[in-house]
Amino acid sequence: MEGASRQSLAAARSVLDQVTAVPIGTVTSPAASPDARRVADDLGAVAALIGREPTVRRALTDPGAPPQSRVGLVGRLFGTQIGQGSLAVVSAAVAGRWSRPVDLRLALEELAVEATLAEAEAADVLDEVEDELFRFGRILGQNPQLSLALTDPAAPASAKVALVDRLLAGRAHPVTVRLAQQTTADPSQGDIERRLESLSRLAAARRGRVVAVVRTATVLDDDQTARLKAAISRFFGRQIQLQIDLDPSVLGGLSVRVGDEVVDGTVLRRLAAARRGLTR
Repeated sequence: MEGASRQSLAAARSVLDQVTAVPIGTVTSPAASPDARRVADDLGAVAALIGREPTVRRALTDPGAPPQSRVGLVGRLFGTQIGQGSLAVVSAAVAGRWSRPVDLRLALEELAVEATLAEAEAADVLDEVEDELFRFGRILGQNPQLSLALTDPAAPASAKVALVDRLLAGRAHPVTVRLAQQTTADPSQGDIERRLESLSRLAAARRGRVVAVVRTATVLDDDQTARLKAAISRFFGRQIQLQIDLDPSVLGGLSVRVGDEVVDGTVLRRLAAARRGLTR
């Protein structure tokens, strides 16, 4: 997204944070933030409608219309269909300016994901969801036929959602299942494995952490993992969340990627030295 769209997304995100915040002192439980689930569902539904209806999308992003006019249209379209918290988020979004009309839909989809992650955070299962999303992406990477079934543009979204349910229901947290279903239902979101990894990074970011994907040729025990995490965190100067990917083909036994950046050879040698120290 370009500048105007990023600013509008940030303004809407600020409202979302207020709507889904769990009051201080609230005991976390699966129902600690019931609004978050409702908001996530509502934002996803509004985004889907905007995607289907170009006339509505253009009207809600028309730079020639006063912001209050666009907000009024939101009230008429969705006022009785979605919750008040959801309405506040959508209203904040359409009050802003968007570099491209499609950015509004993309922003609402992103905010729906963030609301779902807020639900996981309120229930104190964010770490679990983060790890499950990463693992599911790796499973798809190792099973080309399964990945193809979930990305086939000719397959109906309902079939992909049902397949994810069969794969994950009872094996992963319900929040993980919903996020995976949202990801597979829309082929326009791009590569499913990278999308799942992106969701995992968003979950880590809610805890103020950065994900480091460590590909290792050998299994690390808990003590080795903890020491490697500490070494990487010290090197980057910030809190790191490790995602361990076992891959016997990794040359030198270890590779590290932080976000979209693959660690260069100099860093890799330092990390390899740290790893050798784990076995001493």
